[in-house]
Amino acid sequence: MGALLMKGYEYKEEAGSVSHTLLGQQLSSGPWGEVYFTPFTISAPEELLPLRKLEEGGTRWVFPRAHYSDVQRLLESTGMPASLVAELMEPGVLAQNERGMEMLPAAKTLLALPAGPRKKLYQAVLQHPENRGQISFIHKDTLADRFGGSNNGEHTLMLFKQLCCEHGDYLVFSGLSVVLSQLPTYEEKRDFMRGLTCQRTLTMRLRIKQGMDISALANYWGKGIKGTDVRTIFESIAEAPGGGTLGIATMLPPLPSSQLFVYPTPDNPLNGPAPVRDCHWTSFNFFQDSPEQQLSDPAYFTQKLKEDYTPAAGDPRYGDIAFFSTPSGGIVHSAVYLADDIFYTKNGATFTYPWMLETLSDLLKQYSFQVEPGEKLVVSYYRHKNL
Repeated sequence: MGALLMKGYEYKEEAGSVSHTLLGQQLSSGPWGEVYFTPFTISAPEELLPLRKLEEGGTRWVFPRAHYSDVQRLLESTGMPASLVAELMEPGVLAQNERGMEMLPAAKTLLALPAGPRKKLYQAVLQHPENRGQISFIHKDTLADRFGGSNNGEHTLMLFKQLCCEHGDYLVFSGLSVVLSQLPTYEEKRDFMRGLTCQRTLTMRLRIKQGMDISALANYWGKGIKGTDVRTIFESIAEAPGGGTLGIATMLPPLPSSQLFVYPTPDNPLNGPAPVRDCHWTSFNFFQDSPEQQLSDPAYFTQKLKEDYTPAAGDPRYGDIAFFSTPSGGIVHSAVYLADDIFYTKNGATFTYPWMLETLSDLLKQYSFQVEPGEKLVVSYYRHKNL
């Protein structure tokens, strides 16, 4: 819906000049041109919310290549009471399989975790990519928008906060099935999921003035397979009376353009194993004509990074991949640089996260949860050799 609204808005404005107020807030000046952005929020449509499956699935945390003693030491290191450690170590809760250890914490245990141990436990859980679909980051400023208008909103919000820990501007949440199981009506469950999937994002528009030389703009935005199309569109707008504006969806390559502001739908199992469409899949497929599904495999995209990319010299430019890493070198996220401090990103592999635009500051605040106190994420940029 957000993409369609942005698309309609785009063509209304292109007929002539528009005021800066209508265009939104302007980015800093740079090779990207005169670009404006407008914040807005989106949430997953009701038909994409598998409420019963999510409620019945429970909370599952995986600790790859671990043993009972490893998990016990981890739990004890969080400082949680011994009684809660014992509950999380019970045979029906913690079990070993071919991947390592799998934990299915009970609702009463999750609700009883103290704030400090809860934060340390969530940080440990999030160290493993397999668990990222079990953790959600919610900006504190958005709580009223997310849950304030829902059925029995105060009760829902109380349950939600019980399962959160604080991290700067964000609340970090796990235990979705716990909340759903304690909400009595379908409407309350639906409203909670709509609120949980709500995301703050933004759209961008490029302004082109009548008669301007668009060569530099075309060189910046015309990378990949749409280079010729972008230059032609820029030239046409510059020749129009009063110039005009162009929405970001028109300037992006076909794949990210089609996904922008969209929540992923389930893949047909008859077509084979479903790809993990996470941040790395999104970043490396940005300029692809058709997606390489194996690009979510760390070994595969690491090899692609070595063979096809080189560290970006100078300032980042459109199409560069940004890697957000811990000081020790562990990559926790990747996104595609667009302009100023705006990135094209997908912040998780699950349906609760759409493909969207986000600022560098918000990405840093969210993903700094995975570094130790006092440490900072390292952001490095890589550029494709052929772009």
